[in-house]
Amino acid sequence: MSIRRTLARISIFATAVGIVLVACSGTAESGERKKRDILLSEVDDARIGREAAKSIPAQMGLYEDPELEDYVNKIGQRLLRGVPRMGFNYQFKIVDQAEPNAFALPGGYIFISRGLLALANSEDELANVMGHEIIHSAHRHAAMQQALVGTGPLAMPWARAANMAAYSRDMERDADKGGQLLAAAAGYDPMGMSTFMRQLAQLERIRIGTVRQARFIDSHPGAGERAAVNAARSHEIRRKKVASLGDTRTSYLRRLDGLPVGPRPEGGVFDGDRFLQPDMDFQLRFPPGWNVSNTNQAVGAVSPKRDAMIFLTADQPEGEPEQAAADFVIKTSQEFPVEVARSGPVKIGRIDAWRLQLEGSGRARGVTANVTFIPYRGATYRITGVSPSAVARTYTGRMLSTMRSFRPLTDEQRAKITGMRIHLVSARAGEELEELGRRSGNAWNISTIAAYNGLFTTHRFEGGELVKTTRTEPYRSQAQVPR
Repeated sequence: MSIRRTLARISIFATAVGIVLVACSGTAESGERKKRDILLSEVDDARIGREAAKSIPAQMGLYEDPELEDYVNKIGQRLLRGVPRMGFNYQFKIVDQAEPNAFALPGGYIFISRGLLALANSEDELANVMGHEIIHSAHRHAAMQQALVGTGPLAMPWARAANMAAYSRDMERDADKGGQLLAAAAGYDPMGMSTFMRQLAQLERIRIGTVRQARFIDSHPGAGERAAVNAARSHEIRRKKVASLGDTRTSYLRRLDGLPVGPRPEGGVFDGDRFLQPDMDFQLRFPPGWNVSNTNQAVGAVSPKRDAMIFLTADQPEGEPEQAAADFVIKTSQEFPVEVARSGPVKIGRIDAWRLQLEGSGRARGVTANVTFIPYRGATYRITGVSPSAVARTYTGRMLSTMRSFRPLTDEQRAKITGMRIHLVSARAGEELEELGRRSGNAWNISTIAAYNGLFTTHRFEGGELVKTTRTEPYRSQAQVPR
Protein backbone atom coordinates (compact mmCIF):
# COMPACT_ATOMS: atom_id res chain seq x y z
CA MET A 1 0.00 0.00 0.00
CA SER A 2 1.44 3.42 -0.95
CA ILE A 3 2.19 5.95 1.80
CA ARG A 4 -0.31 8.39 0.31
CA ARG A 5 -3.06 5.78 0.22
CA THR A 6 -2.17 4.58 3.71
CA LEU A 7 -2.35 8.10 5.13
CA ALA A 8 -5.68 8.68 3.41
CA ARG A 9 -7.16 5.58 5.02
CA ILE A 10 -5.70 6.38 8.41
CA SER A 11 -7.06 9.92 8.17
CA ILE A 12 -10.55 8.64 7.42
CA PHE A 13 -10.41 6.21 10.30
CA ALA A 14 -8.81 8.75 12.64
CA THR A 15 -11.75 11.02 12.00
CA ALA A 16 -14.04 8.17 12.97
CA VAL A 17 -12.20 7.62 16.24
CA GLY A 18 -12.30 11.21 17.33
CA ILE A 19 -9.62 13.44 15.84
CA VAL A 20 -10.54 16.15 13.34
CA LEU A 21 -7.94 16.74 10.64
CA VAL A 22 -8.40 20.42 9.92
CA ALA A 23 -6.63 20.29 6.58
CA CYS A 24 -9.33 18.02 5.14
CA SER A 25 -12.37 19.48 3.49
CA GLY A 26 -15.78 17.86 3.75
CA THR A 27 -15.31 16.27 7.17
CA ALA A 28 -18.37 15.00 8.98
CA GLU A 29 -20.21 17.49 11.16
CA SER A 30 -23.11 16.87 13.51
CA GLY A 31 -23.39 13.30 12.26
CA GLU A 32 -23.93 14.36 8.68
CA ARG A 33 -21.35 14.75 5.94
CA LYS A 34 -21.38 18.30 4.69
CA LYS A 35 -21.83 18.91 1.02
CA ARG A 36 -18.88 20.41 -0.74
CA ASP A 37 -19.12 24.19 -0.91
CA ILE A 38 -17.89 26.19 -3.87
CA LEU A 39 -16.57 29.74 -3.55
CA LEU A 40 -18.43 31.35 -6.43
CA SER A 41 -18.94 34.82 -4.95
CA GLU A 42 -18.05 37.11 -2.06
CA VAL A 43 -21.24 35.95 -0.37
CA ASP A 44 -19.89 32.38 -0.44
CA ASP A 45 -16.54 33.61 0.90
CA ALA A 46 -18.20 35.38 3.82
CA ARG A 47 -20.41 32.42 4.69
CA ILE A 48 -17.70 29.76 4.48
CA GLY A 49 -15.17 31.95 6.27
CA ARG A 50 -17.63 32.71 9.06
CA GLU A 51 -18.32 29.00 9.59
CA ALA A 52 -14.61 28.16 9.62
CA ALA A 53 -13.73 31.03 11.96
CA LYS A 54 -16.15 29.70 14.57
CA SER A 55 -14.03 26.55 14.80
CA ILE A 56 -10.69 28.31 15.27
CA PRO A 57 -10.97 28.65 19.09
CA ALA A 58 -11.53 24.90 19.46
CA GLN A 59 -9.06 23.90 16.76
CA MET A 60 -6.14 26.20 17.59
CA GLY A 61 -7.06 28.32 20.60
CA LEU A 62 -7.14 32.11 20.84
CA TYR A 63 -4.67 34.12 22.88
CA GLU A 64 -6.79 36.05 25.35
CA ASP A 65 -5.29 39.48 25.95
CA PRO A 66 -7.94 42.18 25.35
CA GLU A 67 -5.41 45.04 25.16
CA LEU A 68 -3.17 43.27 22.67
CA GLU A 69 -6.13 42.11 20.60
CA ASP A 70 -7.48 45.68 20.52
CA TYR A 71 -4.06 46.92 19.41
CA VAL A 72 -3.89 44.39 16.55
CA ASN A 73 -7.46 45.23 15.51
CA LYS A 74 -6.67 48.97 15.36
CA ILE A 75 -3.75 48.29 13.03
CA GLY A 76 -6.04 46.17 10.87
CA GLN A 77 -8.70 48.86 10.70
CA ARG A 78 -6.08 51.45 9.73
CA LEU A 79 -4.86 49.18 6.92
CA LEU A 80 -8.40 48.65 5.63
CA ARG A 81 -8.66 52.32 4.70
CA GLY A 82 -6.51 51.50 1.70
CA VAL A 83 -8.71 48.66 0.44
CA PRO A 84 -10.50 50.05 -2.66
CA ARG A 85 -13.77 48.22 -2.02
CA MET A 86 -14.77 46.79 1.36
CA GLY A 87 -16.42 43.55 0.32
CA PHE A 88 -16.12 41.88 3.74
CA ASN A 89 -16.52 42.59 7.42
CA TYR A 90 -12.87 42.05 8.35
CA GLN A 91 -11.95 40.65 11.74
CA PHE A 92 -8.51 40.29 13.32
CA LYS A 93 -7.70 37.72 16.01
CA ILE A 94 -4.60 36.34 17.75
CA VAL A 95 -4.22 32.55 17.78
CA ASP A 96 -2.36 30.95 20.68
CA GLN A 97 0.30 29.37 18.51
CA ALA A 98 3.99 29.47 19.42
CA GLU A 99 5.21 29.36 15.81
CA PRO A 100 5.40 32.57 13.74
CA ASN A 101 2.38 32.26 11.47
CA ALA A 102 -0.47 34.20 9.91
CA PHE A 103 -3.39 33.10 7.75
CA ALA A 104 -6.59 34.39 6.19
CA LEU A 105 -9.87 32.55 5.87
CA PRO A 106 -12.27 33.51 3.08
CA GLY A 107 -14.42 36.53 3.84
CA GLY A 108 -11.88 38.64 5.73
CA TYR A 109 -11.11 36.56 8.82
CA ILE A 110 -7.46 37.29 9.60
CA PHE A 111 -5.44 35.43 12.25
CA ILE A 112 -2.00 36.35 13.59
CA SER A 113 -0.11 33.96 15.87
CA ARG A 114 1.35 34.83 19.24
CA GLY A 115 4.68 33.60 17.89
CA LEU A 116 4.59 36.04 14.98
CA LEU A 117 3.94 38.95 17.34
CA ALA A 118 6.99 37.89 19.37
CA LEU A 119 9.23 37.76 16.28
CA ALA A 120 8.22 41.11 14.75
CA ASN A 121 10.19 44.17 15.87
CA SER A 122 7.96 47.05 14.88
CA GLU A 123 4.41 48.02 14.06
CA ASP A 124 5.63 48.48 10.49
CA GLU A 125 6.53 44.80 10.21
CA LEU A 126 3.26 43.63 11.74
CA ALA A 127 1.26 45.97 9.48
CA ASN A 128 2.94 44.57 6.36
CA VAL A 129 2.17 40.98 7.40
CA MET A 130 -1.44 41.86 8.20
CA GLY A 131 -1.71 43.71 4.89
CA HIS A 132 -0.44 40.58 3.13
CA GLU A 133 -3.27 38.53 4.66
CA ILE A 134 -5.88 41.21 3.93
CA ILE A 135 -4.91 41.00 0.25
CA HIS A 136 -5.41 37.23 0.27
CA SER A 137 -9.01 37.80 1.38
CA ALA A 138 -9.71 40.94 -0.69
CA HIS A 139 -8.39 39.34 -3.90
CA ARG A 140 -10.29 36.11 -3.17
CA HIS A 141 -7.21 33.93 -3.45
CA ALA A 142 -9.03 31.07 -1.73
CA ALA A 143 -11.53 30.91 -4.59
CA MET A 144 -8.76 31.17 -7.18
CA GLN A 145 -6.80 28.37 -5.54
CA GLN A 146 -9.92 26.23 -5.39
CA ALA A 147 -10.44 26.68 -9.11
CA LEU A 148 -6.80 25.85 -9.84
CA VAL A 149 -6.43 22.68 -7.78
CA GLY A 150 -10.02 21.58 -7.32
CA THR A 151 -9.95 21.44 -3.52
CA GLY A 152 -12.77 22.19 -1.14
CA PRO A 153 -12.99 25.86 -0.12
CA LEU A 154 -11.59 25.26 3.35
CA ALA A 155 -8.75 23.00 2.27
CA MET A 156 -6.47 25.85 1.27
CA PRO A 157 -7.04 28.34 4.11
CA TRP A 158 -7.47 25.60 6.68
CA ALA A 159 -4.21 24.09 5.49
CA ARG A 160 -2.52 27.36 6.37
CA ALA A 161 -4.22 27.24 9.73
CA ALA A 162 -2.82 23.75 10.15
CA ASN A 163 0.65 24.99 9.12
CA MET A 164 0.80 23.95 5.48
CA ALA A 165 1.75 26.46 2.78
CA ALA A 166 -1.09 26.80 0.34
CA TYR A 167 -1.12 29.66 -2.14
CA SER A 168 0.56 29.74 -5.53
CA ARG A 169 3.76 31.68 -6.21
CA ASP A 170 1.90 34.44 -8.03
CA MET A 171 -0.68 34.79 -5.25
CA GLU A 172 2.05 35.14 -2.63
CA ARG A 173 3.84 37.78 -4.69
CA ASP A 174 0.53 39.59 -5.19
CA ALA A 175 -0.14 39.53 -1.44
CA ASP A 176 3.39 40.77 -0.67
CA LYS A 177 3.06 43.72 -3.04
CA GLY A 178 -0.51 44.52 -1.99
CA GLY A 179 0.38 44.26 1.68
CA GLN A 180 3.23 46.74 1.23
CA LEU A 181 0.93 49.17 -0.58
CA LEU A 182 -1.68 48.95 2.19
CA ALA A 183 0.99 49.48 4.84
CA ALA A 184 2.45 52.50 3.06
CA ALA A 185 -0.99 54.04 2.54
CA ALA A 186 -1.60 53.71 6.29
CA GLY A 187 1.70 55.45 7.11
CA TYR A 188 3.85 52.38 7.76
CA ASP A 189 7.24 51.65 6.22
CA PRO A 190 6.83 49.09 3.37
CA MET A 191 10.38 47.92 4.12
CA GLY A 192 8.82 46.14 7.10
CA MET A 193 7.81 43.26 4.82
CA SER A 194 11.44 42.63 3.89
CA THR A 195 12.91 43.01 7.40
CA PHE A 196 10.32 40.63 8.84
CA MET A 197 11.08 38.06 6.15
CA ARG A 198 14.78 38.29 6.94
CA GLN A 199 14.14 37.74 10.65
CA LEU A 200 11.99 34.74 9.87
CA ALA A 201 14.66 33.31 7.58
CA GLN A 202 17.28 33.95 10.28
CA LEU A 203 15.20 32.05 12.84
CA GLU A 204 14.67 29.23 10.35
CA ARG A 205 18.40 28.80 9.81
CA ILE A 206 18.84 28.31 13.55
CA ARG A 207 16.25 25.54 13.54
CA ILE A 208 17.54 23.60 10.53
CA GLY A 209 17.76 19.92 11.38
CA THR A 210 14.98 20.05 13.96
CA VAL A 211 11.37 18.92 13.63
CA ARG A 212 9.30 22.00 12.97
CA GLN A 213 5.97 23.22 11.70
CA ALA A 214 5.50 25.29 8.57
CA ARG A 215 5.38 29.05 8.97
CA PHE A 216 4.34 32.24 7.22
CA ILE A 217 7.54 32.06 5.19
CA ASP A 218 6.80 28.61 3.82
CA SER A 219 5.00 29.83 0.72
CA HIS A 220 6.44 28.93 -2.63
CA PRO A 221 8.75 31.88 -3.43
CA GLY A 222 11.90 31.48 -1.34
CA ALA A 223 12.48 33.66 1.71
CA GLY A 224 15.60 35.24 0.26
CA GLU A 225 13.86 36.01 -3.01
CA ARG A 226 10.86 37.56 -1.30
CA ALA A 227 12.97 39.62 1.11
CA ALA A 228 15.08 41.01 -1.76
CA VAL A 229 12.12 41.76 -4.04
CA ASN A 230 10.16 43.39 -1.22
CA ALA A 231 13.17 45.50 -0.22
CA ALA A 232 13.63 46.77 -3.77
CA ARG A 233 9.92 47.49 -4.15
CA SER A 234 9.75 49.44 -0.89
CA HIS A 235 11.97 52.15 -2.38
CA GLU A 236 9.46 52.66 -5.20
CA ILE A 237 6.37 52.94 -2.98
CA ARG A 238 5.26 56.36 -1.82
CA ARG A 239 4.62 56.29 1.90
CA LYS A 240 1.99 58.45 3.55
CA LYS A 241 3.40 60.41 6.48
CA VAL A 242 1.39 59.95 9.66
CA ALA A 243 2.92 61.81 12.62
CA SER A 244 0.57 60.19 15.13
CA LEU A 245 2.21 56.80 14.60
CA GLY A 246 5.32 58.05 16.40
CA ASP A 247 8.17 55.61 17.06
CA THR A 248 6.65 52.41 15.65
CA ARG A 249 9.45 50.24 17.01
CA THR A 250 9.55 51.38 20.62
CA SER A 251 5.77 51.54 21.03
CA TYR A 252 5.42 48.07 19.52
CA LEU A 253 8.12 46.45 21.64
CA ARG A 254 6.65 47.84 24.87
CA ARG A 255 3.44 45.98 24.12
CA LEU A 256 5.36 42.69 23.98
CA ASP A 257 6.79 42.91 27.50
CA GLY A 258 5.55 39.81 29.35
CA LEU A 259 4.24 38.02 26.23
CA PRO A 260 4.58 34.21 26.55
CA VAL A 261 7.11 32.72 24.14
CA GLY A 262 7.15 29.12 22.98
CA PRO A 263 4.71 26.46 24.22
CA ARG A 264 2.59 27.60 27.14
CA PRO A 265 2.63 25.23 30.14
CA GLU A 266 -1.14 25.53 30.46
CA GLY A 267 -1.49 23.40 27.35
CA GLY A 268 1.07 20.85 28.46
CA VAL A 269 4.72 20.47 27.48
CA PHE A 270 7.00 17.77 26.12
CA ASP A 271 10.03 16.56 28.03
CA GLY A 272 11.62 14.47 25.29
CA ASP A 273 8.97 11.95 24.26
CA ARG A 274 7.07 12.36 27.54
CA PHE A 275 4.08 14.73 27.62
CA LEU A 276 3.43 16.54 30.91
CA GLN A 277 0.09 18.23 31.66
CA PRO A 278 0.38 20.22 34.92
CA ASP A 279 -3.19 21.52 35.20
CA MET A 280 -4.75 18.12 34.54
CA ASP A 281 -1.99 16.31 36.48
CA PHE A 282 -1.01 13.53 34.08
CA GLN A 283 1.86 12.35 31.96
CA LEU A 284 1.99 10.20 28.86
CA ARG A 285 5.03 8.75 27.11
CA PHE A 286 5.00 8.35 23.34
CA PRO A 287 7.15 5.89 21.36
CA PRO A 288 10.78 7.06 21.04
CA GLY A 289 11.59 8.54 17.66
CA TRP A 290 7.98 9.38 16.74
CA ASN A 291 7.08 12.91 15.65
CA VAL A 292 5.11 14.46 18.51
CA SER A 293 2.57 17.27 18.33
CA ASN A 294 0.46 19.18 20.83
CA THR A 295 -2.57 21.04 19.51
CA ASN A 296 -5.66 22.56 21.06
CA GLN A 297 -7.59 19.39 20.13
CA ALA A 298 -5.25 16.56 20.93
CA VAL A 299 -1.73 15.58 21.82
CA GLY A 300 -0.20 12.81 19.77
CA ALA A 301 2.59 11.33 17.71
CA VAL A 302 3.11 9.93 14.21
CA SER A 303 5.45 7.07 13.39
CA PRO A 304 8.64 7.80 11.39
CA LYS A 305 7.15 5.97 8.38
CA ARG A 306 3.93 7.99 8.79
CA ASP A 307 1.86 4.83 8.73
CA ALA A 308 0.65 4.96 12.34
CA MET A 309 -0.49 7.55 14.84
CA ILE A 310 -1.42 7.66 18.51
CA PHE A 311 -3.20 10.53 20.23
CA LEU A 312 -4.99 11.51 23.42
CA THR A 313 -8.18 13.53 23.77
CA ALA A 314 -10.47 14.40 26.69
CA ASP A 315 -13.93 15.26 25.53
CA GLN A 316 -16.41 13.91 28.07
CA PRO A 317 -16.97 14.03 31.84
CA GLU A 318 -15.66 11.28 34.06
CA GLY A 319 -17.84 8.20 34.14
CA GLU A 320 -17.86 4.44 33.76
CA PRO A 321 -15.28 3.59 31.08
CA GLU A 322 -17.36 0.68 29.78
CA GLN A 323 -20.29 3.00 29.13
CA ALA A 324 -18.00 5.57 27.52
CA ALA A 325 -16.69 2.86 25.21
CA ALA A 326 -20.21 1.70 24.30
CA ASP A 327 -21.34 5.26 23.59
CA PHE A 328 -18.26 5.83 21.48
CA VAL A 329 -18.91 2.77 19.32
CA ILE A 330 -22.51 3.85 18.72
CA LYS A 331 -21.50 7.39 17.79
CA THR A 332 -18.66 6.24 15.55
CA SER A 333 -20.82 3.68 13.76
CA GLN A 334 -23.27 6.40 12.77
CA GLU A 335 -20.61 7.94 10.55
CA PHE A 336 -18.23 5.09 9.70
CA PRO A 337 -18.90 1.35 9.68
CA VAL A 338 -16.65 -0.30 12.27
CA GLU A 339 -16.45 -3.72 13.82
CA VAL A 340 -15.56 -4.34 17.46
CA ALA A 341 -12.85 -7.01 17.49
CA ARG A 342 -12.18 -6.76 21.22
CA SER A 343 -13.80 -5.06 24.20
CA GLY A 344 -12.87 -5.51 27.83
CA PRO A 345 -11.61 -4.03 31.11
CA VAL A 346 -7.94 -3.20 31.68
CA LYS A 347 -5.87 -1.65 34.43
CA ILE A 348 -3.91 1.53 33.77
CA GLY A 349 -1.85 1.72 36.94
CA ARG A 350 -4.50 1.68 39.64
CA ILE A 351 -7.22 3.02 37.35
CA ASP A 352 -10.02 0.78 36.08
CA ALA A 353 -10.10 1.50 32.34
CA TRP A 354 -11.65 -0.05 29.21
CA ARG A 355 -10.09 -0.98 25.89
CA LEU A 356 -11.56 -1.51 22.44
CA GLN A 357 -10.01 -2.89 19.29
CA LEU A 358 -11.84 -1.63 16.23
CA GLU A 359 -11.56 -2.73 12.62
CA GLY A 360 -12.60 -0.32 9.91
CA SER A 361 -14.82 -1.23 7.03
CA GLY A 362 -15.96 0.58 3.91
CA ARG A 363 -13.60 3.45 3.06
CA ALA A 364 -11.55 2.72 6.18
CA ARG A 365 -11.21 -1.01 5.48
CA GLY A 366 -7.79 -2.38 6.32
CA VAL A 367 -7.21 -0.03 9.27
CA THR A 368 -7.05 -1.10 12.93
CA ALA A 369 -7.48 1.05 16.03
CA ASN A 370 -6.84 0.38 19.71
CA VAL A 371 -8.84 2.74 21.91
CA THR A 372 -8.49 2.99 25.69
CA PHE A 373 -10.88 4.94 27.94
CA ILE A 374 -9.42 6.21 31.23
CA PRO A 375 -11.58 7.97 33.85
CA TYR A 376 -9.37 10.40 35.76
CA ARG A 377 -9.87 13.57 37.81
CA GLY A 378 -13.22 14.62 36.39
CA ALA A 379 -12.70 13.58 32.77
CA THR A 380 -12.62 10.47 30.62
CA TYR A 381 -9.47 10.41 28.53
CA ARG A 382 -9.37 8.53 25.26
CA ILE A 383 -6.05 7.25 23.94
CA THR A 384 -6.28 6.03 20.35
CA GLY A 385 -3.70 4.20 18.27
CA VAL A 386 -4.37 3.81 14.53
CA SER A 387 -2.43 1.90 11.87
CA PRO A 388 -2.99 -0.22 8.75
CA SER A 389 -4.17 -3.70 9.72
CA ALA A 390 -1.28 -5.22 7.76
CA VAL A 391 1.25 -3.69 10.16
CA ALA A 392 -0.95 -3.46 13.27
CA ARG A 393 1.04 -6.12 15.13
CA THR A 394 4.22 -4.13 14.50
CA TYR A 395 2.80 -1.13 16.31
CA THR A 396 0.48 -2.68 18.89
CA GLY A 397 3.18 -3.10 21.52
CA ARG A 398 4.31 0.51 21.29
CA MET A 399 0.76 1.78 21.34
CA LEU A 400 -0.17 -0.26 24.41
CA SER A 401 3.01 0.88 26.11
CA THR A 402 1.97 4.48 25.54
CA MET A 403 -1.49 3.79 26.93
CA ARG A 404 -0.05 2.12 30.04
CA SER A 405 2.24 5.10 30.66
CA PHE A 406 -0.71 7.33 31.63
CA ARG A 407 -0.23 8.33 35.28
CA PRO A 408 -0.06 11.36 37.62
CA LEU A 409 2.90 13.72 37.51
CA THR A 410 5.66 13.39 40.07
CA ASP A 411 6.79 16.33 42.20
CA GLU A 412 10.10 16.28 40.33
CA GLN A 413 8.32 16.57 36.97
CA ARG A 414 6.17 19.44 38.24
CA ALA A 415 9.25 21.32 39.35
CA LYS A 416 10.75 21.00 35.84
CA ILE A 417 7.78 22.64 34.10
CA THR A 418 8.53 26.24 33.26
CA GLY A 419 7.23 29.00 31.02
CA MET A 420 9.12 31.67 29.13
CA ARG A 421 8.14 35.33 28.65
CA ILE A 422 9.59 38.30 26.81
CA HIS A 423 11.50 40.70 29.02
CA LEU A 424 12.56 44.07 27.56
CA VAL A 425 16.02 45.34 28.43
CA SER A 426 17.57 48.72 27.69
CA ALA A 427 21.00 48.30 26.09
CA ARG A 428 24.09 50.07 27.38
CA ALA A 429 26.46 52.03 25.14
CA GLY A 430 29.15 49.81 23.63
CA GLU A 431 27.47 46.64 24.93
CA GLU A 432 27.41 43.58 22.70
CA LEU A 433 24.47 41.22 22.42
CA GLU A 434 26.14 38.44 24.38
CA GLU A 435 27.01 40.82 27.22
CA LEU A 436 23.45 42.13 27.36
CA GLY A 437 22.14 38.57 27.49
CA ARG A 438 24.34 37.65 30.44
CA ARG A 439 23.48 40.83 32.32
CA SER A 440 19.73 40.38 31.89
CA GLY A 441 19.58 36.65 32.66
CA ASN A 442 18.33 36.01 29.13
CA ALA A 443 17.14 32.42 28.51
CA TRP A 444 17.71 32.46 24.72
CA ASN A 445 21.03 31.47 23.20
CA ILE A 446 22.98 34.15 21.35
CA SER A 447 21.70 33.10 17.90
CA THR A 448 18.06 33.11 18.97
CA ILE A 449 18.18 36.48 20.70
CA ALA A 450 19.81 37.89 17.56
CA ALA A 451 17.08 36.43 15.33
CA TYR A 452 14.24 37.72 17.50
CA ASN A 453 15.76 41.22 17.44
CA GLY A 454 16.76 41.22 13.79
CA LEU A 455 20.45 41.65 14.65
CA PHE A 456 23.79 39.98 14.01
CA THR A 457 25.27 38.07 16.92
CA THR A 458 28.19 40.54 16.96
CA HIS A 459 25.98 43.63 17.12
CA ARG A 460 27.24 46.45 19.35
CA PHE A 461 24.66 48.86 20.80
CA GLU A 462 24.82 52.64 20.84
CA GLY A 463 22.92 52.72 24.12
CA GLY A 464 19.27 53.04 25.08
CA GLU A 465 17.85 50.57 22.50
CA LEU A 466 15.10 48.25 23.70
CA VAL A 467 16.04 44.60 23.27
CA LYS A 468 13.82 41.53 23.52
CA THR A 469 15.17 38.92 25.92
CA THR A 470 13.40 36.10 27.71
CA ARG A 471 13.08 34.95 31.29
CA THR A 472 12.20 31.46 32.40
CA GLU A 473 9.83 31.14 35.34
CA PRO A 474 8.42 28.13 37.21
CA TYR A 475 4.87 27.31 36.24
CA ARG A 476 2.33 27.42 39.03
CA SER A 477 -0.78 25.48 38.13
CA GLN A 478 -4.00 27.43 38.56
CA ALA A 479 -5.81 24.24 39.47
CA GLN A 480 -5.65 23.01 43.01
CA VAL A 481 -4.53 19.44 42.50
CA PRO A 482 -4.81 17.31 45.65
CA ARG A 483 -1.68 15.32 46.29
